[in-house]
Amino acid sequence: MHLIRYSQPWAEAVTALFHEAVHISCSSDYDPVQLAAWAPDDLDPQSWCEALLDTYTLLAVSDEGSLLGFGNIDVRRGYIDRLYTAPDHTGRGIGSLILAALEERGSLPFHVHASDTARGFFLYRGYEIMRENTVIRRGTALRNWLMVKEERL
Repeated sequence: MHLIRYSQPWAEAVTALFHEAVHISCSSDYDPVQLAAWAPDDLDPQSWCEALLDTYTLLAVSDEGSLLGFGNIDVRRGYIDRLYTAPDHTGRGIGSLILAALEERGSLPFHVHASDTARGFFLYRGYEIMRENTVIRRGTALRNWLMVKEERL
């Protein structure tokens, strides 16, 4: 496995991984209506591509060339916007590897709006919960957590 910078040819693979990760990995923390609002079936890969090209985005790619995970950070603000791994590859250190590489590029303090599913992952990596947050996606409320990391571990 290796990390590469995101580029447009990966747009469909990234949106497919995101959809799968939300609907499978987060299914024990969110109900089907919330999952559909968060990761709808009609995601536009090109819109995602533009957003990911505007930030520092890394992909974890297997030696065979398949996408295992991705994450992005606004390096100026230290804001981690997305971090997802393929459901059949969770718990293998891929998310940790991506996060460490993103943090190397960004500036402190780092902050993220972590899902219920990802909260423990970020706590383990030195992030602290600042507050519970609610976002509305497609008319549906989703809980997440504003988390901050003020020191490099």
